[in-house]
Amino acid sequence: MKKIILLLSLILMGIGAFSQTVPIDCRLYAKYSEEDLLAIQRTNPADIEYMNWFVDNAFVIKETNNPESTRFPKLRYLDKETKMAGAEVTEFNPENFNVMEYSFKISEQTSNVYVVGKTGYLLVFYSGKDLTKLFNEYRRTHNENQ
Repeated sequence: MKKIILLLSLILMGIGAFSQTVPIDCRLYAKYSEEDLLAIQRTNPADIEYMNWFVDNAFVIKETNNPESTRFPKLRYLDKETKMAGAEVTEFNPENFNVMEYSFKISEQTSNVYVVGKTGYLLVFYSGKDLTKLFNEYRRTHNENQ
């Protein structure tokens, strides 16, 4: 009888741990290896939750009247192996945009703006401070609705 109770306890704990696993958004694989993402998922699922939220909410895409503006840096692709900026982005489709395919910086206090080639688009990232505030608001409302 003790063995059955122990076995059921282990099964229930396993189910409980599995139910708390945050799924990995497939867009994250453009920047991170599967091994890295699974390690993060195991050790700190809240980081995966943030990363999943980030790919949809860390930026806004704006149209500009001056697509060749030199006031802002050019958006570049991310070289996944070196984690360095690669070629300049020349084509852009906001409908299937994956932020993880690009090289960018998030500043703590200010927004960062990138010119997307000669496409007429700007990519505007929220500041780190604003991202924290927005994510905390998301988590608060998301948890209230569950």
